[in-house]
Amino acid sequence: MVKHVIETFAKSPDFQHQHILLGGKHAELFALSSLVDVAATVWRLKEIASAEAYTWEQLKWTLGADEAAKAEEHVQGLLEGRALLFSSNGSEAIWIQPLSQNLNRSINTPNNQNILISSQTGFIEDMMTNVGLIRNELRSAHLKQSLVLVGSTHKQRMIILSLDHSVDAALLAECEAAIRAHANEDFTSTRQVAKWLRQQPLWSPLPCYNRTESPHETCHYLKQGRIALLIEGYPEAIIIPVHLADLFILDTDLDLPSVLSIMLIFFRVLGALIAIIAPAAYVALVSINPDVMKLELIYSIAQSRVGVPYPSLTEALILFFIIEMLLEAIVRLPKSIGPAMTMVGGIILGQAVVEAKLVSNLLIIVLAASTIANFTIIGYQFALTVRLWRYIMLFFAALFGPLGIVCGLYLLLSLLSNTTVLHKPFVPTTALRGGKPNK
Repeated sequence: MVKHVIETFAKSPDFQHQHILLGGKHAELFALSSLVDVAATVWRLKEIASAEAYTWEQLKWTLGADEAAKAEEHVQGLLEGRALLFSSNGSEAIWIQPLSQNLNRSINTPNNQNILISSQTGFIEDMMTNVGLIRNELRSAHLKQSLVLVGSTHKQRMIILSLDHSVDAALLAECEAAIRAHANEDFTSTRQVAKWLRQQPLWSPLPCYNRTESPHETCHYLKQGRIALLIEGYPEAIIIPVHLADLFILDTDLDLPSVLSIMLIFFRVLGALIAIIAPAAYVALVSINPDVMKLELIYSIAQSRVGVPYPSLTEALILFFIIEMLLEAIVRLPKSIGPAMTMVGGIILGQAVVEAKLVSNLLIIVLAASTIANFTIIGYQFALTVRLWRYIMLFFAALFGPLGIVCGLYLLLSLLSNTTVLHKPFVPTTALRGGKPNK
């Protein structure tokens, strides 16, 4: 048993193999120093087993150790941050509780999600800490957990959380079965979860789950009958299934007066429509059917496009590609450089292309309105879906004019109404927020 452990970690610089004397017994301690504070662990063991005459069974009882009889589990146990103690002849082995290295950041506010009302704590990379944050928010005996180990060469823990008095039992069983059916696949990204759960074509841009960094929001979804999936190493919860209302309604909206909540939801819906329709409407009205506009507006648009050498579709695509590259650059750049990049890309570059007569002033206004409206949508994945769909609408409008906009909206509504996640519709027929889940 000792030889197998030594051979496995022989070339690992963090592998620690120490001979120690505990209770008059010679023993060998194995641990990974990257996960275990070896010096502090050895000092603690010697302090506990300070007597001079212990049998091996007495030593195991004094240290509160567990039997480690299965040799095939030794390597995996060390990789999980445990410490292994062998007798001097290598015939006996026990697991001891070590002092771990502090590898987790402290609990703080979410990094990528702004919270205006409610708890300001956010998930971190340690899964058990995240479970504790949820239990602190939701002190209920109905909270059920199911642990799934995923992976073939290395195991990654996933916990499926639900409230047994509100979740659909069939939905929960189907979700667990879908994940356990792929338990032997190595987990590399949350995209695999989408593939396991998806019940629509892979080309569909609609996400099949929602993501949140807020324990308070996770508990709100659990109360609605949703399922929360926590993955080891991910500072977020994956909410299954997702509904159309998740694009426009936050759990914190319930803390506001009804009139204010309705106002906010209205502006988010309006923002989604502007983000999708505004660029397509510009192309359709300028290129295909300018006669539907008032004469004064036609004259104003024609005057703003004097000297522009491109058709409206090419003009719009040039600006959209620039703004897409700008958005991606801002996401990737350090926070100290991001505001400066926004200034350069948004003001200097925009002014330059107008003065160079590459695009019209009106298109700049349309682009700014569409980009700002896109950020009113809740969730990064949903915002990406809207960004993609406005290009589809753009091409429909360039081909068929205003009729193309109607065709694009019809196609979008058809996609929304036919999308399902674990046989649950993306557009539920019952109340989406605060009501009973679909059975």
